[in-house]
Amino acid sequence: MNRIIGLLISMTVLTGGIWLSTKDIHARSQAAEHKTVWTGVYTDAEATRGQAIFTEFCTPCHGIALEGGASMGGPPLAGDKFLENWREDTVGTLFTKIRTTMPRRGFQGSEKVLTDREALDLIAYIFKTNAFPSGSELSPTNVTDVWIEQKDGPKPLPNYAQVQVVGCMEQDAANWVLNKAAQPSRLRGSGDKVDPAVLQAAQTKALGGGNFRLQNLVMLGAFQPEAHKGHRMLAQGVLIRQGGIERISVTQLEMVAANCQ
Repeated sequence: MNRIIGLLISMTVLTGGIWLSTKDIHARSQAAEHKTVWTGVYTDAEATRGQAIFTEFCTPCHGIALEGGASMGGPPLAGDKFLENWREDTVGTLFTKIRTTMPRRGFQGSEKVLTDREALDLIAYIFKTNAFPSGSELSPTNVTDVWIEQKDGPKPLPNYAQVQVVGCMEQDAANWVLNKAAQPSRLRGSGDKVDPAVLQAAQTKALGGGNFRLQNLVMLGAFQPEAHKGHRMLAQGVLIRQGGIERISVTQLEMVAANCQ
């Protein structure tokens, strides 16, 4: 009997050891799959082609050295300001921005419409100018899996960034908050409406431990917060950190589900 019990204990320990090993391998695999601009996601050949495109169509707004600025009409595409504006977002978002809005139609008589390949080459040149390492080739399908972040890893989004947050609508004294909220993600564009695809994705998005006070609800017109107490909600607006409190100055607030489970 003792031999049987001992054998069972040994098997349990062995099984537990195998489970822990598998779990560890899975965690390491997930870490390895987290691609960033520091893991080599473009080629030097792409960057060379991108430099020619940039010189011809982009320098009037962004400058020869990609310095940009208010006097030029375009944001910086190199240095700390570029990284601060685009960190904690994917290269896919940058690709969509460049592909669909650059160069500005009609500016200095230009009617240039970029192809996917040209937009990717421009990104490669931007990355090379920012001293991100070269490596594999960019494509419209792989850019959505590559993150723009600082070399030492992701950081909280900067104050006054446009964000979207999913959480539970609750009342806290005189304030309305999103509790059990997921980490906020970048919001690009005007923020004057909620993308239906984003709203659908919010239905299954994992919640978290965040708490965001909702400000300027009066700007939503006839919106009645009491009618959404306990609902899963998607808020869009400006992230404001002040006095140890995280706030969202709301531009849009939409119900995702009638409960927060």
